[in-house]
Amino acid sequence: LIDQHAAHERIFYEKLTTQYNNEEKSSQQLMLPLNFNVSADVAVDEDLWIKKLCSMGYDIENFGDKTYIVREIPAFMELGEAEAFLFDFFNELDGKSDLNNKKTLDKIIMKACKSAVKGGDLLKAEEIDALMKDLKNCVNPFSCPHGRPTFIRMTKYEIEKMFKRV
Repeated sequence: LIDQHAAHERIFYEKLTTQYNNEEKSSQQLMLPLNFNVSADVAVDEDLWIKKLCSMGYDIENFGDKTYIVREIPAFMELGEAEAFLFDFFNELDGKSDLNNKKTLDKIIMKACKSAVKGGDLLKAEEIDALMKDLKNCVNPFSCPHGRPTFIRMTKYEIEKMFKRV
């Protein structure tokens, strides 16, 4: 049995951290750029966080007074995922988070997992196949970044026992 939300969280987390650690970034250009307004506290430290976002595959630059424009997002993300991640990222920075601390950056990436498919979402056969393939390629396919299992295994005997057949 597979928890599709936990599986998608694991995939998303590993893709983003891999992109961050790789030299070569894979991005997709947006037809219509995104605009974000940030607090003065966040804008002051733009040199630090713009580099972090660029290392994840974003193309972001200052567009005026506390406004930033995003022209590219990581290739594996959908637009909604990329926006949700940036929203969470900027909210976390508003709390004066230290981006040089790996734990803090990890926490921000883990918070972005909420854009993953939900447990009750109906997936098409090709989406299920892609999810399984991507999960299989993960370094740790056994749990989501929060520690929940992505799948469990039940034998035929265990199922029969639950239905009092054995």
